[in-house]
Amino acid sequence: MRTFIPCPNCQEAITLDDFEDFSSPFTMKCPYCYAKLKETKVTPLLLIGLIVAIPLLIFLTKTLISYLSGILPVIEKIPPYLVTLVVLYPLYVIYERFNGLVMFNKGNLQLKNKSDKTD
Repeated sequence: MRTFIPCPNCQEAITLDDFEDFSSPFTMKCPYCYAKLKETKVTPLLLIGLIVAIPLLIFLTKTLISYLSGILPVIEKIPPYLVTLVVLYPLYVIYERFNGLVMFNKGNLQLKNKSDKTD
């Protein structure tokens, strides 16, 4: 298991903590030289996983609302996205943590723009 990935621009060590600080895999910047980075090896697979995860979250939300409506009838009046945020948010956090770990351990960082490279 990797402990760091060298930045393709400045060769400084980018750690898993740095990876967790990225807001998304599409807006990654080196914390040292601020070069824009992209990952090319596993991002397409993770996007396919996201395409599968979204309908799964929708299905779980609908199932959860129908189950809880027998216990708490007021839940039918709450918008489904709020139920998803409150109840299923831990699943989303686990999914994002998994994405970060896969991208960190199996990914391949490259510069987003070749013209950003400093020598």
